[in-house]
Amino acid sequence: MHSYRSLVEQARSLEKERGISLDFTDKNIADSWVRCFEHGLRPNSNPIESVLNQKELGEIKEQYQDIRDFIVPELELLYSQIAGSNFMVAFANNDGVVLDTIYDNQFLNSQASKVVIPGSVWLEKYRGTNGLGLSLQTKSPTIVAGGEHFFTSHGGLSCFASPIFDHNQNIIGVLDASTDTSSRQDHTLALVKLSAKSVEQKVFLENFKHTNIYSFHPRSEYLHTNSIGLIAINEDGQIEGVNSNTRIMLSGLYKDESKDFYNIFTTPFENVAHDMNADKIVQVKDWLGSSVFMKLFQKQVTSAPNTKTKNTTPTYTPCSECYDSTLKEQKCLLIQKTYDQLDGKITAVSKTLNISRTTV
Repeated sequence: MHSYRSLVEQARSLEKERGISLDFTDKNIADSWVRCFEHGLRPNSNPIESVLNQKELGEIKEQYQDIRDFIVPELELLYSQIAGSNFMVAFANNDGVVLDTIYDNQFLNSQASKVVIPGSVWLEKYRGTNGLGLSLQTKSPTIVAGGEHFFTSHGGLSCFASPIFDHNQNIIGVLDASTDTSSRQDHTLALVKLSAKSVEQKVFLENFKHTNIYSFHPRSEYLHTNSIGLIAINEDGQIEGVNSNTRIMLSGLYKDESKDFYNIFTTPFENVAHDMNADKIVQVKDWLGSSVFMKLFQKQVTSAPNTKTKNTTPTYTPCSECYDSTLKEQKCLLIQKTYDQLDGKITAVSKTLNISRTTV
């Protein structure tokens, strides 16, 4: 069993070999190197190629399907923002298992594209210091560039990763962008962070869609950005959930047991609810004296009464573009029926019928 001192000495030997200094290296990187030595990894050896089989991967994908319905469009958007610059983008779950990837043609022809694949596990104990694994470890956005990777074989990569949190501050996954170069590109990390925040927001809105959700920010012009705090509040003024931005902005005020709006803000909820529900922006103060602007962001979804009998079968009719073609009509009806059966989840429909999302 190595002592911590000896592990640090090994890490310092590694940084001398790489020509970078631990004194100037991000502490998270230095700590990661120490953990890698603790796991018994050696920088000039090969990473442990931990990859799930297709059955295991399929089961995990199914477990994460609801989240992936939000992830896949966001990955496509992120890819479009950085495409053409030898990049790939990926989503991994909270166990470091890569579930979805998109590569540009340059990256597809690189050696890295053969290891960053769906089913590959990118925890530190297998792959050494890497962006995805370090982001899971530190629960924060991370850049791991070139020689900051533990394994020499990863020295030509740069990885930019950001965790995705649920409303309970649990990591539900990580977005990662990787390039086959060793440069640090802070703007790339900024794009990855924006994508992660966008997914967080969509997941939050879906989880609390049966409750009114209010947005707030110290500046009113930011009420439509991903930097807003989101609070799900029921009709009695009880807080049912908040997003990660809210926890940051209300640090020292919001606690999971502080469920009443009035415990945080100096104005009772009933005094401002009417105006907010009428789409007006209100200004409220918290008990520490800071003012924020607040408005209704998403109105609660109420289930319509079910007037159908158990034996009623939905009626489907082809869209106008599919008339006059028996084959097109049959395909259109099948898409409509599958869409209803899968609760309107476009990604699930496209995969079930093996058609593009655009067609759906």
